[in-house]
Amino acid sequence: MPEKPSLRAYLKRYAEGGIPREEMIATVSAWDFEEEDWDELVIEPVHQDNTFSVLRGGVLQGRITQDEYEQIMLRRGAYGA
Repeated sequence: MPEKPSLRAYLKRYAEGGIPREEMIATVSAWDFEEEDWDELVIEPVHQDNTFSVLRGGVLQGRITQDEYEQIMLRRGAYGA
């Protein structure tokens, strides 16, 4: 079974200029996010690469902007209509 791509690595590649903005937003909007292993002592699950916490962490780390995050969430329908 092929391994899932890493959202963490994808956002890093985007931040380094390897992916155009619109392509990143479209790709991450359709990303296959995983259920998060929740631990109240861990802000971002370092052992998981495909969770919404990793996406939110991308904003905090400066890999994506708040606007890009909001565009992704709007396209996913996370903010409602």
